[in-house]
Amino acid sequence: MPKPFFLINTWPVILIIWAMDMGLTYLQVRMQGLPDREAIQLGLMESVPGTFITFLLCYWLLPYFIRHRKMLLFALLAVVICLLTSLITVYLSLPMLCNSVRKVMAEPQNCGLQTMFPGLFIGMLFTSGTICGIRFYQEYAKTLIDHEQLRTTHLEAELTLLRDQLNPHFMFNMMNSIHVLIERDARQAADMVLEFSDILRYQLYDASKPAIPLQQEVSYLQNYVNVENKRRCNELKVTCNWEPQLPLCFIAPLILTPFVENAFKHVSLFTDQPNFICIDLAVEEGTLFFIVKNSKEHSADGPVAASPHKGIGLANVQKRLALLYPEQHFLSIKETTDQFVVYLEIKINVL
Repeated sequence: MPKPFFLINTWPVILIIWAMDMGLTYLQVRMQGLPDREAIQLGLMESVPGTFITFLLCYWLLPYFIRHRKMLLFALLAVVICLLTSLITVYLSLPMLCNSVRKVMAEPQNCGLQTMFPGLFIGMLFTSGTICGIRFYQEYAKTLIDHEQLRTTHLEAELTLLRDQLNPHFMFNMMNSIHVLIERDARQAADMVLEFSDILRYQLYDASKPAIPLQQEVSYLQNYVNVENKRRCNELKVTCNWEPQLPLCFIAPLILTPFVENAFKHVSLFTDQPNFICIDLAVEEGTLFFIVKNSKEHSADGPVAASPHKGIGLANVQKRLALLYPEQHFLSIKETTDQFVVYLEIKINVL
């Protein structure tokens, strides 16, 4: 949203206030009977010093004190400068002021520094303070915009880094799967390479986009599950419940993949009892529900401490969720002695 012109440029405000101050002073004394020449002189005498001081405070002193975060010192200095300027201005123009007062007053009164100074000082302080407030808002808004741009650039760089970390991690696991299958069935391994090329094409061309249709992400997960099923043969039971008619909505690419990948990577390898992976995905009232369960091997000492290479995908996706869906997602990861469960909710815009 564009800012008002007067909040971007301060100098027009200063010139307008200077013109108004001079014009009001001229009209006031002119209506009291002073000739044009003296009325103009009084107007300039009152407005020019205040305008000069305002420019000095707004464009030289205020930015310096904002950068050094010494606004209290700036306020005290501004009062002192207005005080001294008012004293000097009244002192130098006192003869002309008193002469004009005697001409317009029916009964001449005492005319001196103590009677002429307060009005000029208060007016100068009010004018410069108002414009300095506008200038302070301008500098503060500029600082906020710069910080927001820096924050956005940092978040974009961090998201790119996380995505780059995620893709090689996934490719590393898939290459290991193909390597294992080559020794068992070369023909099936060749077919898997072709399917894997489709997965790589998705990562190269679609995963670089900020958002993709949810159906596209689901198709990618389905391809991944098919490849893993071929590699695993009949070692485990995989149950997938994909919602048949997904609404048109968009999601960040590869945001669901690490959970499925982690399930296949850490699923149990029992020979005397079932090994399973269960995947459920549904969309209801603008919320994506995603559940991944897998059996895991028992550990007498509880969950085993992760190795340096374990959990990279999960750690990255948690950071991506925090950056892309702040306060719009809920993630629960639970690990028991025999099961690993991931429950994810994401608020998405359904078109």
